[in-house]
Amino acid sequence: MRKNCLCRNTRVFLVFLLVFTLLALQLIAPNYGHSGNEGYVAAIKTAKGNFLCSEDGGGKEINATRETVGEWETFEIINLGKGYAALRSHDGSYIRTTKDGKGVYSDSSKIGNRETFKLIALKDDKLAFMTYDKKYLCAEDGGGGKLTADRDNIGEWETFELLMIEPTASDRLQLTALAGDKAVVFSWNKPSSTKNIIGYNLYRGTASGKESSTPITDFPIEKTSYTDYNINVDTNYYYVLRVVYKNNVLGSPSNEVSVALGSKITLKSETAAEGIYLYWNKPTESKNIVGYYLYRATASGRQSTTPITDFPIEGTQYNDKNVEENTNYYYILKPVYKDKTLGAASKETYAKSGTRVSTVLLEVGSRYMYVNGQRKDIDPGNNTVVIIKNGRTFLPIRAVIEALGGDVQWRESDKRVSIYLKRNTIQLWINNKLAKVNGANRESDVAPYISDTGRTMLPLRFIAENLDCEVDWDGLTKRVTITAPR
Repeated sequence: MRKNCLCRNTRVFLVFLLVFTLLALQLIAPNYGHSGNEGYVAAIKTAKGNFLCSEDGGGKEINATRETVGEWETFEIINLGKGYAALRSHDGSYIRTTKDGKGVYSDSSKIGNRETFKLIALKDDKLAFMTYDKKYLCAEDGGGGKLTADRDNIGEWETFELLMIEPTASDRLQLTALAGDKAVVFSWNKPSSTKNIIGYNLYRGTASGKESSTPITDFPIEKTSYTDYNINVDTNYYYVLRVVYKNNVLGSPSNEVSVALGSKITLKSETAAEGIYLYWNKPTESKNIVGYYLYRATASGRQSTTPITDFPIEGTQYNDKNVEENTNYYYILKPVYKDKTLGAASKETYAKSGTRVSTVLLEVGSRYMYVNGQRKDIDPGNNTVVIIKNGRTFLPIRAVIEALGGDVQWRESDKRVSIYLKRNTIQLWINNKLAKVNGANRESDVAPYISDTGRTMLPLRFIAENLDCEVDWDGLTKRVTITAPR
């Protein structure tokens, strides 16, 4: 969006002295050995009071139609030396004239003959622009229309007024910031020319390029330093500075600086039985915090911009289960405030996820099993218990296998049970000791059977050991603990 810097009848001051200096040494050929740092940002006013405009900030034709000054109506007057200058538009393009003089455009990437103008000083602080072809720039009808470069003589329509907005390049403001634990201290350079400067406005925002249009102080800052106490801990802030001239005209913004008060959140992580466990302290100044976002990566400093949860975490701990095994994960944490802004990131922490396992605890005579400590039914809805028959432990196996991350299928045609876990497959048939383990024949010392209640009972030891599970048999308590990679 274009920002108007001057109202129609407002100007800062004339740069007649600049023009006079440029004209002090007038030679036939311009000097192209300029540094690019010598110049002024100015508006160019026509005889009728209109301002020259570079449409879209550059890249198009120049006209003389504007009544107010904004970014498109400001140009950098670059001193080439020996009475010559170039004009650069807002997007960095140089102003050029066409060979026939009928057009003036802002679309050149370098300074050549047609981008060079000789400044001609006139009475009443006015001036004219002479082109390489010794023609003059002309605002048709004195303004309000097209700009050409085909006039042989200087008249009213070929007369312009140069209104300086501010110094450029080496004179531009350089803002610096230093964050403490309770405030941010700012400092900046003082322009070499302070004429008409009454102070400085400092603007703040919580997103880059989104600083408020209202300065953080009611009146311009008179010194070249300022301390901002009115900010939250753990929030990124962005600042720019502008010169304030007489009549409240504003200069161009300084460089943008980003700063945050030191984070008071310490994030820690450690390997957990399932995933990675993270925990952190609650900041002292936390009344506006509604939660926290965690950001994860598998390389240091490469966290995604998308948090690992859809909504802010309300507590001060989180178990991240959505991780791969045996992998280093790097985390940062940001507080979320009521206004939906994010605080500064915590320091990075990392932990290595372990091999995740599922543990199932069974007890002879019980209809329950404990999966990672949580009680569940072995045969939901049927109250079937673990039994010992012919010295072997039998039970309906489906719930156990599914708890370990596997699958069980039944084929009625030949009374076959197929068990799948990881890369292992076991096939058993009712009343048959012969089984297949990963396609190879294996014989169990007991055969599966159908109980009086119609439940399919399978031998636990044979199945568990052929699925590469670790099995612990406690004869004293008649308990069996099965542990398998998940």
